[in-house]
Amino acid sequence: MADASIEFKGSSFTLSVLHLRTSKLADIRADLARKVAQAPDFFYLVPLVVSIEQLECSIDYQAIKTLIEEFNFTFVGFTGSVAKEQRKLIREQGFSFVNTMKTNPSKVNSSEKTAIVEEPVATEPKTKAIPPQRHLYTDKVHRGQIRSGQQVYAKDQNLVVIGSVSAGAEVIADGNIHVYGSLRGRAIAGATGHHKAQIYCQHLEAELVSINGNYWLSESMEQHWGAPVYIHLTDSELTSSKLI
Repeated sequence: MADASIEFKGSSFTLSVLHLRTSKLADIRADLARKVAQAPDFFYLVPLVVSIEQLECSIDYQAIKTLIEEFNFTFVGFTGSVAKEQRKLIREQGFSFVNTMKTNPSKVNSSEKTAIVEEPVATEPKTKAIPPQRHLYTDKVHRGQIRSGQQVYAKDQNLVVIGSVSAGAEVIADGNIHVYGSLRGRAIAGATGHHKAQIYCQHLEAELVSINGNYWLSESMEQHWGAPVYIHLTDSELTSSKLI
């Protein structure tokens, strides 16, 4: 018998989670518009799970999905610690409900959660974990200013910019990013999963910085705004420190 053309397997993915603190659609729309306006390209088609556990009243699930897709996110489903009846209602209306995987708190930081989409299929036994690979990158050097609308990507490399990154420009690297000038645009390091990647710049005024999928918008950089800094991950959270 020929091999089947498809195969179902259990798997896990890290997804962005939008935590709702109100059920008022007007307020949600206003806040989403403000966030997305700061970095529209970064959020475009990003898979998004909506957490409803902070809501004390019922919501219009279809309206929430429609609103999320209005801002060009890819809606995945709902999540949160809610009653079994509410989870059942969500599924009866045709939406997925995403549970967070339970982990050993002595080994994983409590802020880390991996989203698991429940599917009505049997999962296979877990395979042995593959040891993490060492990341040894060469450098891609860009000399001169990166202007608004430009994008420079260092695939399988560190990116070194001898110049400044203008507002509206974007620099991406699978490794580290070094900007010997002002960083006013968007910087995305560790783009393919390097959690030890770092971002260095001489003058921080970025619209967005991201390492291994964890990101800050400009409002989160006030502590070292305008200063020479490096940004890295500590326990899956972004941290900035002054270079000098």
